[in-house]
Amino acid sequence: MEIEDLSRIPQNFAELAGAAGDRLMIGDACSGQLLDEFKERFFSRWTLSVPLYDPAESIKSMKKDARGGWYGTNKRKVAREQKQELLDNCDLDTFPSRSDKAIAVAPGHLRGLPTRLPFYERREGAPFDMLSNPQVKLNEPLRVLHTSKDGVWYFVETGYSNGWLERRDVALVDAAFIDSWMQSAPLVIVRDYQPVADGRGIGIFPAKIGTILPLGQAGNGWWEVRVASAGEGGKAETRTSRIPRDAAAPFPLPFNKEKVALLGDQMLGQPYGWGESYALRDCSALLRDFFLPFGIWIPRTSADQIASVRQRLQLAALAPPEKEELIKRKSLPFLTLLYKPGHIMLYAGEDREGRPLVFHSAWSIRIKEGEGERTQVVGTSAITTLEPGKELGLVPGGSLLERATELTTITDRCKVSR
Repeated sequence: MEIEDLSRIPQNFAELAGAAGDRLMIGDACSGQLLDEFKERFFSRWTLSVPLYDPAESIKSMKKDARGGWYGTNKRKVAREQKQELLDNCDLDTFPSRSDKAIAVAPGHLRGLPTRLPFYERREGAPFDMLSNPQVKLNEPLRVLHTSKDGVWYFVETGYSNGWLERRDVALVDAAFIDSWMQSAPLVIVRDYQPVADGRGIGIFPAKIGTILPLGQAGNGWWEVRVASAGEGGKAETRTSRIPRDAAAPFPLPFNKEKVALLGDQMLGQPYGWGESYALRDCSALLRDFFLPFGIWIPRTSADQIASVRQRLQLAALAPPEKEELIKRKSLPFLTLLYKPGHIMLYAGEDREGRPLVFHSAWSIRIKEGEGERTQVVGTSAITTLEPGKELGLVPGGSLLERATELTTITDRCKVSR
């Protein structure tokens, strides 16, 4: 049974973006400040020498993952010997052993331990792979901090996360390479999963919205972009690839109704992907990729995203009717984040009955069943009210409205008026 919101509420951005009118804008000064912040964070693994994350905490996290009582793909407990082998392969006695600037030469997936295998908390725990960290986009700046004992994996940092990445997806960069790339005019992918060739005639990678590629030259109906490739000794080489003109645009995009609809409509109706597994998106990845083409940096996890703006409204103590009115009064369409513990949403305006709408990617809701309750899978990105599934009988206190605790607006990060 499908929740009513998915059929009752038009699943398109154009109408809501158009209804936002002048509220859907960011002033030039604020846009410039947000872009400066974006560049600082995006290139930080090339420009800053110190780790973003405490190595001691990284070691603690790996040891914790190796001690967990996980289930594998066969729905059996992962053997203690298998977990110990993974921990041994981390070679933590020498961690971190290096600090080398690098770049992603393919979309890759950060992992909590050096393995592709998923680890689940429960026998029926899919899709929640607890080793799944964010996906790394093609051409993303990295810092290599360590090599696994078998040499297959690198432990890397991005500007927003860290974890194990397969070595084949990484190439080392030098000062000349970095200068060339940072000074180039950037394009950003605006067609989701756009195929981008590696320039060697070997591989073609699906580039998600938000992938940034240096511009080589522009032609009639095409862009020539620069892509990084691993050459001799694992060092980065620059190659070129052509993509259709409408697959990318000069970075950053202007924040207006046309561009908001262009990106948002492609992201609607996509399957939920915990930790970006299978190159999909969960709630925080959805919002991060939505804002990225506009030159707006937000962190990776939902808790960090809401905390990225110091000025926040506290909602937890309010009754649902008061909370709903405050959300409507204080929110800006497609710029305001709404948070409940473990989940982040983007305010999208109001429906015809005047109820707040949000854009988010949700796995499930809890509904009443007899004397108990059950899980109703949503499993998609959608525009909904703050009470999706209400008609099915939500458990008491289980609606997004009741559980929302904080609200903030991205432009409140600016020191100048939006």
